[in-house]
Amino acid sequence: MPTRPTPATPTHSGSVRSASVRPGRRPQSGAVALEMAPAFLLFFAIFYAIVSYSMAMMMKQALTQAAAEGARAAVKVDPLNYTSALSYETATRAVARARATESLNWLPADALATVLSGVAVSLTASGAVQVTITYNGYNVAPPLPILDLPIIGKVPDLPDKLVGQAVAQPG
Repeated sequence: MPTRPTPATPTHSGSVRSASVRPGRRPQSGAVALEMAPAFLLFFAIFYAIVSYSMAMMMKQALTQAAAEGARAAVKVDPLNYTSALSYETATRAVARARATESLNWLPADALATVLSGVAVSLTASGAVQVTITYNGYNVAPPLPILDLPIIGKVPDLPDKLVGQAVAQPG
């Protein structure tokens, strides 16, 4: 049986439209895209901030872990192997710094150089070793770039300094 052409149906305004368009539906004119743009911008900014702050927290955790490894390695240095307190302290600081560096060698070279300039090792009279690793200028060159979004501003607003710290007591 031959197919018949679709009959045209009149609309409320009196114009004729094809019957293939369902009643109650208007053809899209791009209004939805315009309405979605601000919502997309907001959701993208939130997602980007979550990812960027997660990376900053991961970096702080990595600094703390490296400081803990450096402190644990430093308390293993035997003071009886050194003739003076100064040589013992120098060796302890060198061991702590070397172990912290080894733990952070996955960082890019420029970030590693910045972090290693912020490693401080201190010893107490009781023999405890405190290692502090500071990443100065984290917000200057973060792993993900800082975006300047319209209306929202800079995303994310990262801290200038990340610090990881650990103390180990010889036991």
